[in-house]
Amino acid sequence: METKHFISVKAYPAIDLQRTADFFGLPLPEARERSIIIEGEKLSEIYKYDIRQKMVHIFSFGCIVFEDMEIDETDRFFEIIRPVAGEPDYKMLLRYRESHDSVITEDGMIGLWPESSDNAFPPGMELSHTIAAVLAKSAALSREEEILSTLLGKAYKYINRSNEGVLNAGARLYAETMAHIVRFEKESAAGFGIFDRPASTGRKLLLRDAYDKLADYYELDERYDLLEKKAGQLRNIVRSGSAQRFRRQEKRLLAFETFLLMLFPLSHILGKIFASSGIKDLIHMFFTNLLQK
Repeated sequence: METKHFISVKAYPAIDLQRTADFFGLPLPEARERSIIIEGEKLSEIYKYDIRQKMVHIFSFGCIVFEDMEIDETDRFFEIIRPVAGEPDYKMLLRYRESHDSVITEDGMIGLWPESSDNAFPPGMELSHTIAAVLAKSAALSREEEILSTLLGKAYKYINRSNEGVLNAGARLYAETMAHIVRFEKESAAGFGIFDRPASTGRKLLLRDAYDKLADYYELDERYDLLEKKAGQLRNIVRSGSAQRFRRQEKRLLAFETFLLMLFPLSHILGKIFASSGIKDLIHMFFTNLLQK
């Protein structure tokens, strides 16, 4: 059975599409388009040999999808794009990825996945990009899923330490958690547009249907909803923890102020005692006898 093979990797925090398009001599992407495609003669020109049947899909949120490319060709592409995108994050690249096969049927149609005999669509660059968009979002979601799960585990650990009376537990965690929640909420919906189809896909009903079917196959909406719930849990933990820390600091400040107020009358009383002549004579006699020995 003949297939089209896609590999999606999360290789960068983000990619500047305008700089990338300028670098490769490509038209600038539409304002609402979060990706560019390198294919055909342009891709062959970059590689210096005929590679017209393959494609590279580059997404602004740091994912790259390779279509029908060999491992050495993907490695070479990261070298080619380095002047504009920088060094890829190899740890992230190896960890957050999707490998996907679409089936070419006997009549030349494309089955979205091997078991999808009833979901075949006409081949073409737009269908390839529709598939690539889903895979890129899935890889990006995988990274967010792991980070938020890790932060949530740390947050619950903080709660346990705080309940055990450990002071100043999790101060760094607050900053880290809040920073990531804000970044997640800003970048996820707006950055990789989890609820948005690619601009080219949205213009054709058939492509929209293909996108929705594959997005459902990778459970994009359900996974994003779960991430939002985890982000909400983290936000609640941070808020309650911040309030608890504030109350503790307030109590410590009150105790310190009380201590200072207690020192004032004590110092006044001691001053009165030492100011009396009897105490002075007693101290003078004690030290005089001590020095004479």
